[in-house]
Amino acid sequence: MACIVKLPSEQSVGVLSFTTQERDRLILADEALRNSIMSLKGRWLIGLHHNWHDYQFKYDPLFDFSMAGEEDLREINGQHVPLVAMDACNFVPNCFAPGQSEKFWDILYVARAVQFKRIPEFFQCIRALYDQGHKYRVLFICPIPPYARKERKTVFYDIRNVYDNMFSDSEQSLFTLLTIDYRYPFPFDLPTLSHFYRSSRLFVHTADDERRCRVAAYAWASGNPVVGMDCVAGLLPEAARTAPYFYSVKSYQEFPERIITAISDISAKKHWDQTLMNQLFAEEQSVDTFHKSIARIAESKNLPYDMSRISRKNLSIRLGRHHLGEDGPNSLGSTLTEFIQFITDRAVDEIEQYIHLPDPERALPRAKNTAKKNVFGIFAKR
Repeated sequence: MACIVKLPSEQSVGVLSFTTQERDRLILADEALRNSIMSLKGRWLIGLHHNWHDYQFKYDPLFDFSMAGEEDLREINGQHVPLVAMDACNFVPNCFAPGQSEKFWDILYVARAVQFKRIPEFFQCIRALYDQGHKYRVLFICPIPPYARKERKTVFYDIRNVYDNMFSDSEQSLFTLLTIDYRYPFPFDLPTLSHFYRSSRLFVHTADDERRCRVAAYAWASGNPVVGMDCVAGLLPEAARTAPYFYSVKSYQEFPERIITAISDISAKKHWDQTLMNQLFAEEQSVDTFHKSIARIAESKNLPYDMSRISRKNLSIRLGRHHLGEDGPNSLGSTLTEFIQFITDRAVDEIEQYIHLPDPERALPRAKNTAKKNVFGIFAKR
């Protein structure tokens, strides 16, 4: 969604970030909205958070920078793209830090019931492990979207029937499928979700075309190795895309063997550098890393920048959330037009009361009927 990352001041531009969903569904379709965002440039840096990799990316000068991994964007005209090689996955809150929780589950998977998560393949993997005599405790947390006939090809609505037919009662006592049909796609708050990570030994991700996986980032921040296809390792530097952090598989037939190896390594307490994982994913460190990158972009545009009035909380959700005018865990009720009107019409000092809250955008009042003197013109002529 439109995320207030930093407010402007007399000494610094501010930072706003929009998602690719908002770009494609709202900004590109509404010239007036695009112009209103363009009018913010010079006093705000405008970012674009890429919620998926894009190998046909076309640079749009409306956006001062893109948030994505270095391997996730290919500009079709070969144009330079100002890049911040981070995204929502890098801002994992401290509740995911490794603790003293009992490791009750051997394997954890967290995935929405959508086809690209390759849930049937995950079931086949656990089936193979059980057939080989490896009776691991498994927890699969699976939010299910509301039924929509037009989404039947992309949503795995039949998940419980498939699970019931594949696993016996005794096996289901070991393999817990937790399907959740409310508050989609975030039924749990992050402290609750982090409990399941801290109580598990290994995270498995069976998607074969998902590069920057927030659920995998939560695992690494929690001190849990990840087994998955190479695309899942896109969040890690090249040197860390190996054991004990990542166990790569090239085909679905390899998953059981790699899981057995990973669990064996965990039991052997193979060296794990949590300091490295914190540098990559811990929110309290990533916020400062992010702003150092933004400071360089501001400098390249001859715009002033400092570290004041920064929003530090809940960025793992806020940066990737969509502002589409729908109430829900992954969207807000106000429209993007209302949001832009609000930050344009309100004084910075008035907005600052919200910036340090856990969810500033959700705390903002609706932007209708908020016309006040615009004091954001401090850098308009620079």
